[in-house]
Amino acid sequence: MSLERSLTLFTYSRRRERDEPRWADTGIPRPFFDTLDAARSASLDLREDVLADPDEVWSAMCIERIETPPLSNDALLALLNGGVGAVLKSREIVKTIE
Repeated sequence: MSLERSLTLFTYSRRRERDEPRWADTGIPRPFFDTLDAARSASLDLREDVLADPDEVWSAMCIERIETPPLSNDALLALLNGGVGAVLKSREIVKTIE
């Protein structure tokens, strides 16, 4: 099994300090989207929900574009055994939701 092209996906997460490991497995599921607009919309919805609760504090979120290598058996095993960080070819913060 092998896809011949890289995959481009989008996700959002809390803005981190530089030395914090971004792709460590925290047990908290990460949402992934196929478009920047879908990731932006979901993060704005989350911000609205958080700001509506007076007991919650909003933390800025970064929307990232991630690219995987072509999906092969080795890449799939790395994903399943090591998480998303094991199959990242590149990543870029494309927007911050303050």
